[in-house]
Amino acid sequence: MAKTLGDEKRAVSARFDAADKVLSDRPEGLARPSFRPLPESVPKRSFSAESGVRQKGYLVTATMDRVHDNPLNARHIYKPEEVRDMAASLATHGQMVPATAIVHPTLPEHFLLIDGHYRKRGLAAGNQTTIELMVVEAEGDLELYRMSWLLNVERNAQSPLDNALAWRVMIDQGHVENEGQIAELLGISLPTVNKTMSLLKLPSSVVEKMREKPEKFGVFAGYELTLAARNLNESELTQLVERIIVEDLSSREVAAIRAKLESAGTRKRKESSRQYKIELSGVQVGSLKEWDSGKVALEVVMTDPKDRAALVAELRTRFGVGE
Repeated sequence: MAKTLGDEKRAVSARFDAADKVLSDRPEGLARPSFRPLPESVPKRSFSAESGVRQKGYLVTATMDRVHDNPLNARHIYKPEEVRDMAASLATHGQMVPATAIVHPTLPEHFLLIDGHYRKRGLAAGNQTTIELMVVEAEGDLELYRMSWLLNVERNAQSPLDNALAWRVMIDQGHVENEGQIAELLGISLPTVNKTMSLLKLPSSVVEKMREKPEKFGVFAGYELTLAARNLNESELTQLVERIIVEDLSSREVAAIRAKLESAGTRKRKESSRQYKIELSGVQVGSLKEWDSGKVALEVVMTDPKDRAALVAELRTRFGVGE
């Protein structure tokens, strides 16, 4: 019976971990995202280029030097090994799926990628000179980001760290005013945005370590890491990040580590103290004791009234004690 109960407990824990992973990979929820109009409260910044005809949904073959990365791309982290795999696949099978792009707003006959940055990097790594594009329309700067984000979500969502880096750029450059507008733009909850952005409050060395395997840090695991940071120094935090990567820890396991750290932090540590003997003419007449907290205690017996008065007067002067 004990074995059966143990197996059932592990199975339940595994199901919770699987659910956490699905939710962390899909911060927008389980419903399939759709392209909907930008919320009215989100500013619609138009391109600065002069108006021109931008046909919707047509295929072109463009030289690589005329295709530019999306300045508001949802993905910020590109793994070298995945670029190499993409290059090998493209060299063997060719480009099966066109990248998504818009006409560049300021450079004639140039394009801005919305989606397909891995394909572009794979083609470049394989010394290819052209890329197939599906050219579409976009309302403005924010739509460039939102389309990039939604296309990634439908296929293979970028990591929360990718999101945090992209959202920081959007706020810093004034595309949105705050995290609330990001939540409204993407149709996700404000707490999810808040928790995601909190990753950037971690030390830069820790963030760089996370960039090695960003997929290991979902929204929930990443947030638990930010909470654990309150009880760890930078070196200890880096070690925890390494452990999450190597041991493939789930968000529940990271939460358990964080809870243990908090519990240990609430226990009062034993305060160390130091004691010094006070001697006169080789005879101990008292002691002086100090604690790490700053407390100091003096206990001394002085039978000579003059010596006692002199000591008391000196202490009163030292601490400004009046009559």
